[in-house]
Amino acid sequence: MAALGRPALGQGNLSTQGFGYPPGEVSTATMGAGGAFGESDPLSAVNDAALASWGRAAIHFQYDPEFRAVSSGQGTDHSTTIRFPLLSAAVPVGTRFVVGLSLATLLDRSWQTRQVQQIPVGDTSIVSGETFRSTGGIEDVRLATGWKATKWLHLGFGLHALTGQNQIQVSRDFPDTLIVKTQPFSDTSTYRFSGIAGSAGIDLQPSAIWELAGSVRVGGTLRAYRRDTLQSKASAPPRGGAELRYSGITGLSLAVRGDWEGWSKLDGLGSPNVTPANAWEWSGGADIVGPKLGDRSLILRVGALTRTLPFQAAGAIVRENAVSGGFGIPVRFDQAMVDFALQRALRSAPIGVSESAWTVSVGLTVRP
Repeated sequence: MAALGRPALGQGNLSTQGFGYPPGEVSTATMGAGGAFGESDPLSAVNDAALASWGRAAIHFQYDPEFRAVSSGQGTDHSTTIRFPLLSAAVPVGTRFVVGLSLATLLDRSWQTRQVQQIPVGDTSIVSGETFRSTGGIEDVRLATGWKATKWLHLGFGLHALTGQNQIQVSRDFPDTLIVKTQPFSDTSTYRFSGIAGSAGIDLQPSAIWELAGSVRVGGTLRAYRRDTLQSKASAPPRGGAELRYSGITGLSLAVRGDWEGWSKLDGLGSPNVTPANAWEWSGGADIVGPKLGDRSLILRVGALTRTLPFQAAGAIVRENAVSGGFGIPVRFDQAMVDFALQRALRSAPIGVSESAWTVSVGLTVRP
């Protein structure tokens, strides 16, 4: 029961099938714009070249709780998942280089489901409750450098350590103690992951109104261990993406972005129930200079995305469509920035199950 990769009905949702849900490795500001600015955003752990636009030394921290509802013919189940999907920091080295370190969630596998049923005991049957709980996932630790090659050309390179652990717990209890007196049963299995990857990026700004940015990641071997025993191995998923940004209207920036992730390389890392599939993401969004707060302007954001998720549910592809909005508030004359974003996501698969979620994102960037 504690094997890696349980089927959809066991997990009780669509988004965290297989090894989990990909938050996207983007900052709160980029989430508010639908993910469209991911390639040009220095706070996001996507494009190494974007680090060259980081500015002075800073640290960024993010908190993203998700409120999820899963509906099927058996009813609707509600749950809350707490995520801290991104922590990034960077410091300039001279006038041309910026060195950054980020810790981002690649796949989050946090879920819990419970079922109550009658089970036979001797010549009678009793009510038993069974709870399945999963916590953890795979993290992406990136050390990267952004280089201002020229005024209009930025390049970047990064080294990634894919790490983390997944704890799966199965427990059974007997609510009616008048019929049977027994202790609850619980079994826990912990898996940890270890792998490496490399990345490179480019950011072209041929004019004051156009920007084209893109990045790639290539992976090495990713291993899964149970305790100290190697269980399986596969390749770390590669990815590639590009963004086109237009800033020719005063106070407005528009962007479109496409991103491909080779999740099928994870095939074989888990049980045969895990069916990874390559995924495309398309997004569009806008940054708008809003009303004044003192002598600083409020930044407004809006966007949308559509994508497929990396792991199938009962053999069917899971699609996610989302709209989002947000704003940024400067604090203490650019010494800090507080960003807020709200995303509404709808996820579906042709298996009679649908899922909806609200994600609230709060990001804090501090520049000493």
